[in-house]
Amino acid sequence: MSTLQRQVIQSLNGLSDDNLQFLLDMIQRFMKPEETGEKNSGKAVMPKGNIRRIGSLEGQDLIDSDYDIDECNDEIIEMFGVEK
Repeated sequence: MSTLQRQVIQSLNGLSDDNLQFLLDMIQRFMKPEETGEKNSGKAVMPKGNIRRIGSLEGQDLIDSDYDIDECNDEIIEMFGVEK
């Protein structure tokens, strides 16, 4: 086992099951298609069956309809050091 492989394994110690599942999903979707006999076309590989979408917020109201995000522009400019 290479030093890099050992470092990766050591970094996994202590992670929660959710974090480990997330990492496994990413490996299966993006890094393993060549090992299963498929050629990597650059497209995400979606496992069949129980698909767990990560970061999908479609259809959820996350911002109040009365909220005006433009009111925060000055704060955003100050945070990122951008000039108008």
